[in-house]
Amino acid sequence: MDQRGSAADLGEHDRRGLAEAWHGLTAYREQVHAGRRARAAAAATDLVTGLVTVVANQPDVIVEDALCLRLGTVLSEAERVPLDDRPGPSHLAPALVTAAETAVEATVGDADAWRAPWQVLAAVAIILPYPYSETATGALTRLRNTMRDTTGRRMLPPAPSGPEVTGPVRWTRDRYGSRFAVIAPITTADQPERWYLWDIDACGHQAFTVHSGYYPTPEAALASWQTGVGPTAAADTELAPVDDPWLLAELLPAEEGLLRAGGETEDQFAEYHRSKRLAEAVKHTSRRRGTPPDRGLDAATAAVEFATWLRDRDTDEQELPEDLSELASELTDSWCINNIDAVFTACSPHRVALFVQHVQGFYVSDFADRLVALLPDWIRWLAARTGTAAELAERCLPYAEGQPHPQIMRDDNIEPDYLARVIE
Repeated sequence: MDQRGSAADLGEHDRRGLAEAWHGLTAYREQVHAGRRARAAAAATDLVTGLVTVVANQPDVIVEDALCLRLGTVLSEAERVPLDDRPGPSHLAPALVTAAETAVEATVGDADAWRAPWQVLAAVAIILPYPYSETATGALTRLRNTMRDTTGRRMLPPAPSGPEVTGPVRWTRDRYGSRFAVIAPITTADQPERWYLWDIDACGHQAFTVHSGYYPTPEAALASWQTGVGPTAAADTELAPVDDPWLLAELLPAEEGLLRAGGETEDQFAEYHRSKRLAEAVKHTSRRRGTPPDRGLDAATAAVEFATWLRDRDTDEQELPEDLSELASELTDSWCINNIDAVFTACSPHRVALFVQHVQGFYVSDFADRLVALLPDWIRWLAARTGTAAELAERCLPYAEGQPHPQIMRDDNIEPDYLARVIE
């Protein structure tokens, strides 16, 4: 017999009460969204007004960097207000376009006052990812077509071109295999060429850019990444041309709207939008042709191989569970929940610690404990299969045996800090 209830089982009074409750919840959510948009509009107006007053006659590259820094401050301060009052990056982006466009329109009738707000709107168009960049570019075009001087001539110059990748994109990977540096030469309009770094951690439930920013040379960018990764994990790493554009596309950040991890630092907020916009430019130049490379191992295959390996080395000192195949299957399914096959075999202390937290929060405690008990052997099997140095595998073992990782928790000590720049 079907034990599920239905709306037909409710009396008229109950159905009316349920409908009113849903209506009230919907109205409250609309009120929250409207409040966030209003606060974002006010913050964007203040940001643009302040920026216009300090960037007059400054090079475009200075305006762009100043815009990012101020965005970082605004978004970081917003994180400290109650959740229902908190405008996020996806609220502030469209508000910035509107505020900057309004600032340009306010200069009608003044021959030179348009220059600084126009620079700010152009910078907004350059740093925001799609779809906000398209809205900003449309605003630039619309203003240029409508704003005229007293003789009827256009007052405004053409909109600047978007950021372009001006040379080979290069990358490297740490010794554990789960941390990446992607470095690309970028220029916009007449700006000087600079090298942008994405420091990407693939240990969590998706690939997270834990640090990004411009550097004067690729060597400086690489040195910064090596410092952020730590000397053990980054030893002997060198930049090389990207040889797997499919993996590159999976690693680089993309606009997610409201669906973000949260917990960004002020520096991460400063590059929140620009890192995604420049990633779009890199993906555009790194075309994927043909078929993706064979990754060599997936969860199902790994489960069979790992269980077989355990049985082959079975001794009287270690009694294997009767449901080993089931345990191995659950372990391998949970090991790579970001579904990036190219990092399936990567194993680092950070990844092991996150795995333990994941299974303890996802499974009932007894079953989670049984999965965690397999971790030391899993680490050794991965190391043997991939040829990982013994010293690296040994650094993972304490976290498989319950040692808490000092760098992965937020201040509230409730959820992992996926955006932490973990030194391995």
